[in-house]
Amino acid sequence: MITRNNKNLTNNLHFNILKSTLFALNSVAGIVLIFSSLAGNFAPSNNTWIQAFGLVYPIIIIVNLIFLFYWIITKSRLAAFSLVILLFGFNNINYNFQISLTNTEVANPAQIKVLSYNVQQFGEQTRNLSTQDTKSSIINFLLDQSADIVCLQEYHSANTQLYKPLKEIRDTLSADTYYYESYFNPKYNQLSGLVTFCKYEAINKGKLKFTGSRTFGIYTDIVIENDTIRVFNIHLASIKLKPEDLDFVVNPEADNSDELKSHSSDIYHKLIQAYLLREKQLKYLVDEIKSTKYEIILCGDFNDTPSSWVYNQLQQYLTDAFVKKGMGIGRTYAGPLPFLRIDYILTGNNFKINGFTRHNMIKSDHFPISAIITR
Repeated sequence: MITRNNKNLTNNLHFNILKSTLFALNSVAGIVLIFSSLAGNFAPSNNTWIQAFGLVYPIIIIVNLIFLFYWIITKSRLAAFSLVILLFGFNNINYNFQISLTNTEVANPAQIKVLSYNVQQFGEQTRNLSTQDTKSSIINFLLDQSADIVCLQEYHSANTQLYKPLKEIRDTLSADTYYYESYFNPKYNQLSGLVTFCKYEAINKGKLKFTGSRTFGIYTDIVIENDTIRVFNIHLASIKLKPEDLDFVVNPEADNSDELKSHSSDIYHKLIQAYLLREKQLKYLVDEIKSTKYEIILCGDFNDTPSSWVYNQLQQYLTDAFVKKGMGIGRTYAGPLPFLRIDYILTGNNFKINGFTRHNMIKSDHFPISAIITR
């Protein structure tokens, strides 16, 4: 009897230790979820440390859901604690996960198909496939999609006749016009920048740039029937993580604590600098949006998640196509960091969004996205 009682006491002790440990971990996950949910409410210049929490929102909400299910299965009162945390953090869930049963991409002359794709320089520097094979695959994909408006970020060409490839792509896509701007001034006969192809007449074009920033956006005013629409093609500041930085984030190993601190500090510094620059770019962009007298379609790579200050501000003026017609987890980054949605198609509120697709085209570190809209 004494042995059995001792065994029961030992089992209870082990269970209580496990329960306490899990509750502590749940508490940490809950705090991270709260910070992640709040991150988009603070401008980076006012609060820098909270910004990085916005990156982990999709992951941390899944972690908290796992804790909730565990407490429910074990019939623990801690399920109430976990539920309250989740309810607080659910304010961003619809920006990261959607279930749409009415995604209608039916042929309609009044519909406009818009496609956005960061093509990662067509594999010029980072892919194992040859640049030409990657470029051909991407152009064939664009041809198959037959979009009316195509916005490409990180377009790149080393052709000595700088604009010849652009004209060839324009003709291949049966576009009426294209507008290209390099991130920086073309140098050494290389092109790297933003390009928009349209199957409509363009009556005005311009770029978004200020001192201290590369060109981070272009706009094209196009005429559809009797309406003028301004199409923004945006590529906000990157964190500029190197392959070794990404490897470290996924698998944070180091030979000693000093190396761990140094690498972590370097990545954090890159994050903060990118957040601060994107805030300035955002202000410039919002001013452009406010002063635009036309209806707006805005596409691009924001390098920021739906839990960010950038997204929080833009969704006050524009409608997110994914939120209206997306399906599942909206991941658009194809690199090693999971669940990141950093590419967007936004429209003015007078547009109706009929469909949204994230295409499983893996020729870049981004997935292409497209939307079907009507005026």
